[in-house]
Parts: sequence; structure tokens; C-alpha cells
Amino acid sequence: MAKFSVVVVFLLLSPFIDGLRFLVVGGTGRVGGSAGTYLCKLSKAEGYDPSDVTLILGGRSSSSYEASKARISSKLIALGLGVPSIEFLKVDLEAPIEPLTATIESCSPTILIHTAGPFQQRTDPNLLKSAIALKIPYVDVCDEPSLCSKSKALSSTVPAIVGAGIWPGTSAIMATEAVHHLRKFENSGDISFPCDDETIDLSFYTAGTGNAGATIVSATFLLLCQKALTFSNGKKAEIEPWIGSRSVDFGGDVQTKTVRLLDNPDVFTLQSSLSSPNISSRFATSPELWNLLFGAMKTSIPKFILEDKILMQGLAVFSLPVIRFVDSFVGATNAMRVDVSSKSGNSVTFRVIHDDLEECVGLATASFAYEVLKGMDAGIYYPSDLGEEERKGILERVKKEAVLWDFETSYDK
Repeated sequence: MAKFSVVVVFLLLSPFIDGLRFLVVGGTGRVGGSAGTYLCKLSKAEGYDPSDVTLILGGRSSSSYEASKARISSKLIALGLGVPSIEFLKVDLEAPIEPLTATIESCSPTILIHTAGPFQQRTDPNLLKSAIALKIPYVDVCDEPSLCSKSKALSSTVPAIVGAGIWPGTSAIMATEAVHHLRKFENSGDISFPCDDETIDLSFYTAGTGNAGATIVSATFLLLCQKALTFSNGKKAEIEPWIGSRSVDFGGDVQTKTVRLLDNPDVFTLQSSLSSPNISSRFATSPELWNLLFGAMKTSIPKFILEDKILMQGLAVFSLPVIRFVDSFVGATNAMRVDVSSKSGNSVTFRVIHDDLEECVGLATASFAYEVLKGMDAGIYYPSDLGEEERKGILERVKKEAVLWDFETSYDK
């Protein structure tokens, strides 16, 4: 009934809405700009007239807006696509909830997509609260477990997805698919309870920064002082980051990389949705010098410096010329691997590779947004909460630009 109501309300209001209006808060950054590009790129395939699309880029700086608008426009032109109407909305995420809500309301968005990271150390899902108050569907790419939890605790009369994107986000859907596949085999088709000693191992690799900008770099710095959430035998265990190294074969040209523990909200959201007793997440980058540097930073820089958000953002910006130079040699590949296994020795492995992190995170974020617009039930969801139809829709979009998409099972008949 809730799903029907949301769709009916949208259809009744659509004649009074100036087309499809996407508000991307953080749209003046690299991740948000990429999401904006794919919101436009996918519009025709999703059944919308591209000429009716308006892209609203929310941010603090008009100069950053102009740069992002130019990047989006040039990408769409290079693809032979028309450039939609692109507008700027000045958004202050630190503003009290009332003026923030008024700012969002002023541009009459069809949907709100929040990509303005880093999310580390934020404690209030204020933008989601504004969306709920205005009855605007919502998607964010939050990668902070405690903030995801606070978001999920809210009540909403419109659909909202928190922790979306490529990873976290699509990775959680990959894990959900793998878990369900294994449970169907071992539990005679019943996916409602875990296999014996069910284990989810998440592994990620990004070449350099993946072209994703200073915010991704500063977020990684902040994660070095944040314990990595894991689950072992159903119990939560917070472990020092950047230890517990493993060699993981991502397949394709990426091949084998050494990954280390790093906090990832997929661990929290998957446990909440699936009740899997054993979950952990690891990450690696290249060149190997960056991995060694992260380890050195964690052990040699005092925690109070590493957790200084402003200082880490400044360090990221200062380091960007060197990082970009290195990126030009190592590329921007993003690889994900999910391994699900049980005590019986049965296992499922799901591997996905894209050529460019900046591109695939934009594609994934737009995929979640379009799935919301199809008319989901009202409520606040983690990616792993989504139904089979929604998961399939998101994976089908993300798969289109993958250079490797490999789902393997190893079952003892």
C-alpha cells in the first residue's frame, strides 16, 4: 500500500513539477559530479525525456560549481548527448535544520542525492531529516556506520537508501546475492537464516585515488584512526585498522593484491540485514608505496592529528598534485570481491572490476536513485535490505560498464 501511495502522489504531482529535477548535494565535487553525469546519461534508458531533466548541483562554492558543470557538460557532449539544464544551489550542511530544509525546498527537487563527504565524524543525518520533512525521496553515499545507523532509526513516508554507491552500496548487494545463493543451496531454499559458520569476506582495490578527488583521500586518512568493525561468531569486534593482511585475487588485469582491514559500513549493514555471524572488510591501493605510507601514518602520526577533519582535508588538497601525478601512471581501476563461505566448505565468489572508480561510483549512485524513482515502498533502507527486484535493477545498470563480472560457486555435491 505504501509503495502504491508514493507512486500515486508522484504521478499526481508530476504535472506541476518542472520535469525531473535531481538535486545532488556535493555535486560540485568529483563523486557528486560523476553521479550527476550518470543521472543525465541514464535518463532516456529509464524512460525519461532527457530534455526534461534538470540537474541541480548543491555545494558551497560557485567556482567549484562552474568547474563541475563544465566537466559534466564536456562528458555528455563527448558521449553525443545533450546537456541538460544545470543549476547551482548554495548548501550549508552545518546550518540548523530549519534553514537547511528551506534551502532544499527552494529548488523543488524530485529526488535528493547526498554525496558531500567525507561523512566520518558526522553525527546527525540532517539532510535526510530535511528530505523526510519535505517528502522528497533520498539516496546518500554515507560510509560512516554510526551515521548510517542513526539514519535507519528515523521514520519516513518516502523511500530513502543510505550507504549507497559502489562500495559501500553495490558491494553490499553483491554480498546479499552471494549469501542468498549459498543459503538456498545449504538450507533447502530457505534464505531466512545463516548457514553454519557463514562468513562474508569483503575485499576492495582502487588504483591510486580512482580519479575521485581530495575528499576520498581525506576520508581514507580519517579511517586510519578509526577501528575497523568486524563480526566474529555473531559478536561485534572493533579491530585496529590496516592490519590483518591477506592476499586476494581480484581477477582480470588487477590480479592478486594484499588487502588490509579498513572500516566499511557494509559490515554493519550486512550484519543488520542478514545476521551473518562472521563479516570483515579489507582494502588495498596502488602503488604499494601508498599502502606502506598509510601504515606509516597510522603508527607514527598521533591519533588526535589523524582525526582532525580539517587538517586531513588540507593535507589531501596539498598532496593532490603528487597524487594526480602518480594516478597518471597507475590508472583508476576499481575492483571488488565478495567471498561467502560456510563450515561445510561450500562457497560463492563474486568479482567485479571497472576501469575507473570516479565513473563507476557515479554510475552506481545514479542506479540507486533511479531504482528509488521506480516506486519503492516508503521507508529507510540499507542496500542489503532491498528486495530481489530492486537489487537486480541496480546490478544490471552497474554491470553495463564493468570489465569483469564473475559469479562463481563451489559446492560439494
